Amino acid sequence: MSDPLNFPLTYLHLRFEVEALQAIKLGGHQAGERLRDGLASVMLRAVCPETRRNRRPTAEHAAQCPACWLLAYEAEHGAAASGMVRRAYALAPPLPPLDVVQPGQALAFDLTLFGSGFDYLPYFVLAVPEMGRGGVGPGRGRFALRAIQAIDPLNGQSQAVLAPGEKVVRPPQRPSGWEAVQASSQRLLAQVQEHKSLELRFLSPTRLVHDRALAKSPDFGIFFRRLLERSDQLAQQYAGQERRPAESVERLYQLADQVHLLESQVEWVDLWAPSGRTGQRTPLGGFVGRAVYRARDWEALLPWLVLGQAVQAGKLTAKGNGVYEIRCGEYGGYWSEGVLRQTAEAEGRER
Repeated sequence: MSDPLNFPLTYLHLRFEVEALQAIKLGGHQAGERLRDGLASVMLRAVCPETRRNRRPTAEHAAQCPACWLLAYEAEHGAAASGMVRRAYALAPPLPPLDVVQPGQALAFDLTLFGSGFDYLPYFVLAVPEMGRGGVGPGRGRFALRAIQAIDPLNGQSQAVLAPGEKVVRPPQRPSGWEAVQASSQRLLAQVQEHKSLELRFLSPTRLVHDRALAKSPDFGIFFRRLLERSDQLAQQYAGQERRPAESVERLYQLADQVHLLESQVEWVDLWAPSGRTGQRTPLGGFVGRAVYRARDWEALLPWLVLGQAVQAGKLTAKGNGVYEIRCGEYGGYWSEGVLRQTAEAEGRER
């Protein structure tokens, strides 16, 4: 079912549970960008000596600086042959989107580390509470870190990395990978064969570019191309994967092009963010909503759709874009914990 037989990319979801100390203006779908900018500011200020000296980091410095490596500053090191450097992490913002978080209110967001990015986990663990002290969003609303969990939605497992009320950080178990993806794909295949279609729910703005133009509708062929491309480049840059054979890519693209869009209920969210580097606003927008698809042959495509829930799709995933999940019959709810819940229920029935 898999292609290739053993895809080497691993990933770890860290869920940060925090409590607002002041009103935090997250701005709905703007939340990912505001959280990521707060995180980047803390990391560069606390870790990067070049940034502290108000100098533009060189490629040589960036290759050795943990903060620059994580943020892929200027993205000149570790590039794939295509020249596209993917960040070693992605961010999933609070879901459903929150506009303003009031004092005393809890919220959670997720950071995913890919492959060798797992080695830099301590920098994130240290940066998030510092980000809370400095504040996030307009007005710099402050928060306090309450707990960190390592979650594995496909296996229905979670582990306390930092338990509420404690100060001891426990190293998480090994990251998830292709084995969990394959097992989940088999469960999904059974549901797809029964229901004949599946639904994708685009939970945060999904920004896809095809032939240098924005795709403002959930065309499956375009979506799958960007998803497979992102997965392959992450595996090449952070897991030592060799370039996928061209014939394998073409075969998957042909299958993706045969998937039919049955129903689309998406809307375009127009978002902009200020750029501290250029002084200009940069576009962040994408589509959100749901789409239903049908295909004659899903089997080879499903593992990449399942994996894509973890890696996110399209552009600006480090700023919270491209979060989606699959729904089909009894299968679904990767980010809304449906898979977690269903696995627990299945284990209960087996007992």
